[in-house]
Amino acid sequence: MIPRLATGDPNLASAITHALDEQGCCVIEGAATGETMDAIAVELAEHGDVASVGASSFEGHHTRRTGAPLPRSATFRSIALHPAVLAAGDHVLGHASTWRYSAAEYIEIGPDETPQRLHRDAWKYDMVDFGFEVELNGMWAITDFTAANGATRLVPGSHRWPHDARPDRDDTVPAEMEQGSLLLYTGMLFHGGGQNTTDTWRKGLSLQHAVGWLTQSTNQFLECPPADVADWPDELLRFIGYTKTGNGLGYWRDSEDPLSAVHPDRDFAKGWATQRRN
Repeated sequence: MIPRLATGDPNLASAITHALDEQGCCVIEGAATGETMDAIAVELAEHGDVASVGASSFEGHHTRRTGAPLPRSATFRSIALHPAVLAAGDHVLGHASTWRYSAAEYIEIGPDETPQRLHRDAWKYDMVDFGFEVELNGMWAITDFTAANGATRLVPGSHRWPHDARPDRDDTVPAEMEQGSLLLYTGMLFHGGGQNTTDTWRKGLSLQHAVGWLTQSTNQFLECPPADVADWPDELLRFIGYTKTGNGLGYWRDSEDPLSAVHPDRDFAKGWATQRRN
């Protein structure tokens, strides 16, 4: 089953880590308000004319995908560093020197959409079996998720299955959740978008996070170039990639801190070596 956790639980962080260890997933109910979800929907709807409609059954012929939600939605930026995301990422990806935001996508599953093929998100890396988790992903419920309208279907516990495992739909359960809830799951967990048999659109904001030495799913420096993000918090800029990572990756020009590209007037220490996160 999918563990269901309450936002007000004083032991929420430990509950998240336990759920991800045991089942590879969890739903955090009421992680954000309905007003926050509505605001994100309004801000991203302005870009619906450029949304991508799936060209394959995997992407969904009745599914709209709008990218670059960080620069397009100030409200999403306000929750990108949600404490539940940080707690989960630190636990699942803390074995690496750094981990970071990789991508997000506004996914609207429309009526008559068919089930998505079950997959592991970590397969994007040439289906390499790393032997450990390299991604921590999730989904904000912008609208209610139900079994009928296309709620993401998961195979709890499958993050521990062998590399050649291939579950079927009978192994899945729907991540039903109310607007404002947050689904978190590891990159090795089998899952897929659900079938929408209703006449309404299921709307969710898909999240991806990865260890710092892997290429991000979308190029954050094109989506969020230095000239456009000078008023963003340093913590968020570091989170999306304006930082050194791994053991000497990501430095800029003359061994410079990449954040100096955003704030050239500041005095940043030079050097390409990276220290492990505290």
